[in-house]
Amino acid sequence: MGYRSRAFTQFAPGARFFGRMIYAVIRNEDGLSATELALLAPILIFSILATADLGLALSERMTLGHILRAGAQSATEDVGIAKIDLSLRTTAAKNMTVAAAGTAGTDTTVALSVRRICSCAARPSVALACSTTCDQQAPTQIYYILSGSKTYSGLILPRFQQSKSLEVQVR
Repeated sequence: MGYRSRAFTQFAPGARFFGRMIYAVIRNEDGLSATELALLAPILIFSILATADLGLALSERMTLGHILRAGAQSATEDVGIAKIDLSLRTTAAKNMTVAAAGTAGTDTTVALSVRRICSCAARPSVALACSTTCDQQAPTQIYYILSGSKTYSGLILPRFQQSKSLEVQVR
């Protein structure tokens, strides 16, 4: 036996023990679940908060649409701007705080507006006085434009303006 093989056999049992010990440490799975949870928990919590925040933003947008549809229903009866505005504000007051007329919506208030526009069928983009008679003695068409806006500031989502508008043709 040569010098080399004698040295190997002399230290081999210790080397094998050390190798088995390293292998056992690498293969040990104690505490692995806790480590994985510690790494993934912030991502899961962020995802849950972002989903809840998005849900709240969509809920506010749907509420804004509901308010405008309630106003559009009264606009179809052509009861006038004041009554349509009152309908909008009473519907909105059930779910949100309403901003004063002519002011912008904030984080806590919703801004609502009603406009009445009249035009002829031949030129619908040109606004006229509602008493104007169009070509061929046709009456003017009457439109109500209802709009609402609110600023959303959530937990995770950045601040953004939510706005909706509806256009209702009465005549």
